[in-house]
Amino acid sequence: MIDEILMGHPLMAKCTKFVTRHKPLTHRQWLAAMQQAPQLDLALDIYGEGPTIDILEDKMAKLLGKEKAIFVHKGMVGQHSVLLQHAKASGKSKIAIHPQSHIHHDESMAYQELLGLEGVMFGKNGCAIEEDDINGLPADLALISVELPIRRAGYRLPEWETLMHLKLHCETNAIPLHIDGARLFECADYWQKSYAEVAALADSVYVSLYKTLGAAAGGIIAGDKAFIEQLLPWRSRLGGNILTVFPYVLSALVGIEKYLPRVSEFNQRALTLSQLIKDKLGDCAIPNKVQCNGFVVELPITPSQLKEKALSVAENERIWLFDRIIATENNTSHFEIQIGDAMDDWSDQAYVNKLASLL
Repeated sequence: MIDEILMGHPLMAKCTKFVTRHKPLTHRQWLAAMQQAPQLDLALDIYGEGPTIDILEDKMAKLLGKEKAIFVHKGMVGQHSVLLQHAKASGKSKIAIHPQSHIHHDESMAYQELLGLEGVMFGKNGCAIEEDDINGLPADLALISVELPIRRAGYRLPEWETLMHLKLHCETNAIPLHIDGARLFECADYWQKSYAEVAALADSVYVSLYKTLGAAAGGIIAGDKAFIEQLLPWRSRLGGNILTVFPYVLSALVGIEKYLPRVSEFNQRALTLSQLIKDKLGDCAIPNKVQCNGFVVELPITPSQLKEKALSVAENERIWLFDRIIATENNTSHFEIQIGDAMDDWSDQAYVNKLASLL
């Protein structure tokens, strides 16, 4: 299966109109955005400590209904800290993860090659986890991690009853549960639950600061106070104690105020836009149920043809249509849309017309 990444192509920097995620910013625009933070004049953070980090961590802990949160400059550092702490505490090396999870698919097998852990796969490709997947798990696990939503499976989410079953399974078998909730804010609407209610399913939770919240980078791990404090040495061992991270922290604090109130709007826009695409191009154009602000579009065109057309649009019209093209088995093309403020520059009909013009 071809996975053609277009993000970072030289033509992208020349574009002035985008579709997916938030509008990309220049250096100057990033600096201007950070200057909007009320915390701008507080003391600089040093090696993970400082008033701005304290404010961010407190805000995120409250949003997630957890006792404590810590900032990490990269999700891998935070989640690997969680994996290592549970493996050390339990004396076990097996972790249960979905075969298309970020931990398994996008980190070059770091959990195995660097951490020495063994992955036990549960769930099926292209699907969210189901109760049968949970029932088949072994008992000798250091941790179960569930990604919400599973981006590589098409932003799929399990039903709430399945998550409750997973929670009960973990409690019954004394297995810690972790939520890889990089997009947790985006998926809570689907179950009509608060962020804290979703986070309460698990012992610990990771959320991204740079996806829908639009920070320059970074993430948060939240859980009970004792466990989070146990992660601090792991964060240091994994290279997470950076001299200062104020650009990440200030931009995250701005993003909480700017973007978090719009999450439901982004989710609703994904539903209406995807329906319009189906109306115009047929049901097969939206292969999966849309459950959050991210979804997959399938077009009856080869990846090479789609790439050529998309780069032509970028060069001639300064429009960047998508970041990645994924080939299917029948030689059609998948690409992703993640609704953010980039879509503020479009009407749904104008975008669908542009999409149809590629065919």
